[in-house]
Amino acid sequence: MRKIKNPFIELSRGHDYNCFGCSPFNEIGLRLEFWEDGDELIAKWQPRKSLEGWTGILHGGIQATLLDEMAGWIVMIKLKTAGVTAKMNVEYLKPLTIAKGEITVKGKVVSVEKRVAKIVCSLFDNSGVEYAKGELEYFHFPERIAKTKYFYPGIDAFYEKQDVDN
Repeated sequence: MRKIKNPFIELSRGHDYNCFGCSPFNEIGLRLEFWEDGDELIAKWQPRKSLEGWTGILHGGIQATLLDEMAGWIVMIKLKTAGVTAKMNVEYLKPLTIAKGEITVKGKVVSVEKRVAKIVCSLFDNSGVEYAKGELEYFHFPERIAKTKYFYPGIDAFYEKQDVDN
């Protein structure tokens, strides 16, 4: 597994980078970090009681946000560009209790047709049981547009220099 570097931390120097999903500067955010494992991206996340819906259950909107954030990073890493969510369908398989502890988010590209990528993502508890899965469609921009209009830093910015050279 290879750690994905978050280039937006350095690019913004902490200013104006407040993404709810991945900014380490957002005090109430999820602060996700990502790893690449073959064709999948993976994130590990510790749920907080402040994000519950029903007593002891991780709010469904937070679960959807975890899936959506993963898909966005998949577009940046696997498609080497930026994109926006066009469609998302979430299936909640069973209540995800906060007491279960660490959650693993996994996702990968299923197909790409023209400017739309189909991505699947899932949430697992620490014993590998799947609790939610999402099927997402992401509209992705040509790389030059992603760089000029959407602050996409280029694929090399997501890896340490020694990882790029290998």
